Amino acid sequence: MMKHKRSKSKINIRTLYGLLSLLSLIIGMSIYLLFRDMTNMIIFALVPRPAFAGTVFIQLRPSPFSYILMYNLPDMFWFLSGILFFRFLWFDRVKIQKAYLLCFYGIGAVFEISQLSEKVPGTFDLLDLFFMGMGAFVEALLNNFLSRDKERKR
Repeated sequence: MMKHKRSKSKINIRTLYGLLSLLSLIIGMSIYLLFRDMTNMIIFALVPRPAFAGTVFIQLRPSPFSYILMYNLPDMFWFLSGILFFRFLWFDRVKIQKAYLLCFYGIGAVFEISQLSEKVPGTFDLLDLFFMGMGAFVEALLNNFLSRDKERKR
């Protein structure tokens, strides 16, 4: 009975990671879709750009809040989605999970910094790195809490 309860708890936590990953991805995409002109997105170098990509559905007045909402939060949510996905994918293999996460952190930082070059689409923004770091920090706190909770239920 105890083993069944423990495995059910692990499944629930793993499912939570998967759902939070998907939710984070959807939030990041929604912010971009609603508040930004998507014509310069890197993905449109790979796939045809839809007609609505140049449309901004909700215009925000310029302010520090609107800037952060439009330009920094989508990257943070996309980055968070990737972290949560690796937690979901490698849930029971913590060493492999950590290796993939370290690589993912590095790739995210390199990608953002490479935008200093004119060859990489996008604009380098130190706030992107800050918000990506904050998202990773909050996720690490969540992971530590869930890991402790998982250990207590054993």
